[in-house]
Amino acid sequence: MDIRQKLDRIVEQLNDQELSTLLDFAIFLKSKEKATGTMLESQAYKDWLSPENDIYDEIFTDELSTR
Repeated sequence: MDIRQKLDRIVEQLNDQELSTLLDFAIFLKSKEKATGTMLESQAYKDWLSPENDIYDEIFTDELSTR
């Protein structure tokens, strides 16, 4: 039995209040997935991670030169 079938069997047994909670949770999961995907694909995020934006070398210049 696959996951969808198991979930279908469980959902069939839920009352309306439990279904409402499940729906809210499913909507939350879907919106979280969409927001994360959008963030990871954004140009601003890619720019932020780029080597040109690496500030650690500048911040720790003194420590790097003494080693």
